[in-house]
Amino acid sequence: MEKFLTAVLILHILSGFTALLVGLIAMFTPKGSPKHSLWGRIYYYAMMVVAITAVLRFKNETRLVFLTCIAVFSFYNTFTGRRLVLVGRKNNWQAQDWIAALITVVSGIVMIAYGIWAYQQGVTFYFVLFGLFGLFSLIIAMSDILTFIGKINQPWMLNHISRMGGSYIATVTAFLVVNNHNVLPPLVAWIAPGVIGGMIIGRVRRKYKQKMQKA
Repeated sequence: MEKFLTAVLILHILSGFTALLVGLIAMFTPKGSPKHSLWGRIYYYAMMVVAITAVLRFKNETRLVFLTCIAVFSFYNTFTGRRLVLVGRKNNWQAQDWIAALITVVSGIVMIAYGIWAYQQGVTFYFVLFGLFGLFSLIIAMSDILTFIGKINQPWMLNHISRMGGSYIATVTAFLVVNNHNVLPPLVAWIAPGVIGGMIIGRVRRKYKQKMQKA
């Protein structure tokens, strides 16, 4: 079992580095081009491996619980980002979309519950982290479920940008946290990628929204 877990850890690290590199390349290739699609697919499968290996390494330890939930959150963003391109234009949602959304709802509830437990133990740091990411997970998954049943309509292109960007932010966050070694204050390592990345995503969304309005 120890050798298996070591192999899983190595695969997790390699796929994580691949996602970090390839995701950056995909961002800077023209949207809709064959190269963007190619790098996007590689990123998607790298993130799938990251999520699977994170689940395989799961232990009932606060840090690993959070990193596993982050992996689920990150891959859900990646998964839905790709599905928006494949079926989002026609709203042709399928069983796999429902299953992924429901798993993410459960993950979000787990994070919030764990955050409440941490608060009761007097650990405000994990209360904030679990609470924020749990809330984000619930909001994203529930907005998708409302889209599936036709209650809301989300522009697929803008949502694709948000989801892939959110996925990459979560990946950067996990990388910084694991490799921080007290260079940055822990809360900064956890929160800064989301704040900075969120501003970048907002700017890109506005840019493409203006293009769509002119078209």
